[in-house]
Amino acid sequence: MIPKPVLIDTDTGVDDALALIVALHSPELSVKAITTVAGNVEVQKCTRNVLLLLELLKVKDRPLVAQGATKPLRQKLVTAPEVHGKDGLGGISFKKSTTRKTSLTAVETILDACNTWGKKLTIVAIGPLTNLAQAWKKDSKSLRKVGRIVSMGGVFRVPGNTGPVAEFNYFVDPDAAHVLFNTGLPITVVPLDLTHQIVLMRREMEYRAKRRASRLTSTILRLTKFYMQYHKKIDGFYGAYVHDPIAVAVAIDPTLVQTQNMHVDVETEGQYTRGMTVADFRKTSRHGEQTVDVALTINRERFLKLFHERLWK
Repeated sequence: MIPKPVLIDTDTGVDDALALIVALHSPELSVKAITTVAGNVEVQKCTRNVLLLLELLKVKDRPLVAQGATKPLRQKLVTAPEVHGKDGLGGISFKKSTTRKTSLTAVETILDACNTWGKKLTIVAIGPLTNLAQAWKKDSKSLRKVGRIVSMGGVFRVPGNTGPVAEFNYFVDPDAAHVLFNTGLPITVVPLDLTHQIVLMRREMEYRAKRRASRLTSTILRLTKFYMQYHKKIDGFYGAYVHDPIAVAVAIDPTLVQTQNMHVDVETEGQYTRGMTVADFRKTSRHGEQTVDVALTINRERFLKLFHERLWK
């Protein structure tokens, strides 16, 4: 098996960290680069968190780490310290990382990856789409070479997690999502409609961590505690959704989900609907507009098997 070259674009919060662990533990993937973008926390913290995780995982062939956008294209930055902690990783302490980021920007790194691996490359975007929108604006010809973009974001037929109708990533930078959805690039959207189908409970995390006691499993338990306590307070269950690991799983095995191809756009101006994803589910409609693949259902058992195998490795 030849590993699939992957670039991960992340606003490194707790579920992003779990996604990175799964990706770096997956033989199907070769993580060539990790780019950071402001979202869950400020971009400098996102970059720090990536470097700390690479140090924790003792990754031998370390991917390039490039820092990206400090703010959305047009909107004021919104972060989520109440969900991920002020540092993005639940407030746990790490030793200072000796790993360093590259001098390249995220946009340069994304475009270089597209030119190097072309259609073999999958970009897994698990934060706001600011870096990708900037890359498109700078060099659309190079970005068109990408094989596929898997974007965790959006919400269609369930309540949002940032207000009633919006998902956080697209709420933070709706303009960037609008740009990407109208490029014609091959995009798979992994929305809350899908990610809310799977809940990871605290008791299961504790059980699995005890079975494989190590520095890594202890760290996973500590960094998810704050995140899960948030969901206990807000949603009434002591656990969490695993939004970003699902996006990584889709990059590993696209057959885990069923998708529907449709035109999707994002509200950028609405006073009450900023970041709302508007999809045309009508199968008979023909707009001549750009379309994306929206993941609507997931094989829960297969995903959880893959997730736990890789997370606790």
